[in-house]
Amino acid sequence: MINSNRTRSFLKLPIVIAMATAGLAAQQASAHGYIESPKSRAFMCHSDGGALNKNCGAATYEPQSTEYIGRPNESGFSHFPSNAQACTGDFLQCGPANGTIPAGGLLRFSGLNEQTASRWTKVKVKPGPQNFTWHYTAGHATRYWQFYITKKDWNPNQPLTRDSFEKTPLLDQPWPSLTTPAPAMGKTHHTVTIPSDRSGYHVLLATWKVHDTDATFYQVVDMDIDNDTGIPSNWVTVGSVQPEALTIGDKVKTRVFNAKGELNAKQVVLDINSAELAKADVWPHELAKKVNAAKLGYQIGMLNDKDEVVPNYGQNNILVNKGSEIVNVMIAKEQAAKPGELSITGMQSEYTLKDGKVELHFNAIAKNGEYTVKATVFNAKGESVAFQQAPAGNTPHFSLPLNNVSAGDYDLVVVATSKKGEVLQQSARFTLKAEAGSGEGGNEGGNGGEGGAKYDYVFPNGLKSYKAGTVVLQPKDGKTYECKPGAVAGWCTQWTSGSNAYEPGVGFAWQSAWNAK
Repeated sequence: MINSNRTRSFLKLPIVIAMATAGLAAQQASAHGYIESPKSRAFMCHSDGGALNKNCGAATYEPQSTEYIGRPNESGFSHFPSNAQACTGDFLQCGPANGTIPAGGLLRFSGLNEQTASRWTKVKVKPGPQNFTWHYTAGHATRYWQFYITKKDWNPNQPLTRDSFEKTPLLDQPWPSLTTPAPAMGKTHHTVTIPSDRSGYHVLLATWKVHDTDATFYQVVDMDIDNDTGIPSNWVTVGSVQPEALTIGDKVKTRVFNAKGELNAKQVVLDINSAELAKADVWPHELAKKVNAAKLGYQIGMLNDKDEVVPNYGQNNILVNKGSEIVNVMIAKEQAAKPGELSITGMQSEYTLKDGKVELHFNAIAKNGEYTVKATVFNAKGESVAFQQAPAGNTPHFSLPLNNVSAGDYDLVVVATSKKGEVLQQSARFTLKAEAGSGEGGNEGGNGGEGGAKYDYVFPNGLKSYKAGTVVLQPKDGKTYECKPGAVAGWCTQWTSGSNAYEPGVGFAWQSAWNAK
């Protein structure tokens, strides 16, 4: 039961603010803050946190946005209790539903809610005072921070609930002034005392309650508490195995190094020869079994309470005995060659000439390699009447003008040639009609996509100019998308090749920023 009358007791502890200018490589418009040290579960999903956690979903791009908004019936949120109003109380009074706490109740961050004893990379800490650092990417007037720890008898193989945590926070710390925001692009440092009666795997929950909105930010830190009370370990971690789905025909190899270089004789190779073995959580277990049986001076698995290395389904550590010459073990993946694929999208079956001219807009999508893509149009006599070579890239959009042409049947032939010499070809037949019509050509705007839809830009051209109402053609699917109105229009410009959460029709969160036309 939750005590709705619980009184908060503030510990008057100093807060140290360190201003910083470095942030995430790709910050989103919804960015706010995350636990930087010790690294939180969400931060370790991001490249800036070492990408030590895999298959995290949206947290891979936005570890700073696990933000619970305490308003009912808001799309994408779940609540505790089910009829919650604006959440003005602390973690025990309201907030995300049990089982959705690491994600702050947000569906798009639900990958963070998975909970087993071995799912997440853990940070080593000692009992006693520890410095926890919040890193901010947007400032908010602040009420308080709270830090909770899991109970001594918590079950690490069950979803995190309020009952998983002690009811009294380890630290309950107010911000000195409700009207002064925590620093944008800055940090706050908090001294949290880890209990001396905890050892092994525990989760610390940190909440940051802001004052100028209804939001509370949630971060969990997966800790391995070294209490010096168990069996002293004989093992040193020199690498890790991260799960990811593979394909039949792939190979996974260990690369073993000492201080002088690579030890090729200690390499172990696992052939991915079945669909079962290709599964993300299966092959790491089988690789661990094979390595451990080879007795080459390193082991793969997780340590049990007897200091034994046991193969694990999913993430594993790579360990050596103390004093070993081996200093690093890496996992290399050799992917089987995949045949190339080429497709044409956006072509119409008929076009209407205007003054003997028409402009074709289409996309040529080449997959599984680096290709040079060329497009040629032939008339019924087999004569080439137009040609264009696309700039570098595997998903080019073509704006191909046909001039001084007559009515009749034509063939568009697209040829993609890889660097290795592989040649792919696709063709599309279309008809030009002689009747006077209203078809319009264009470069950025004009007819584009299927059915002659209008657009302002071919994505991502003109990216910084996107605003509410901007229509773009997505060359990857030949469809058009309109930037939504309101504050979310800022997300339409949030794109890089390595961070494409809001890319129209492609990114996992594109519907937050765009409407399909």
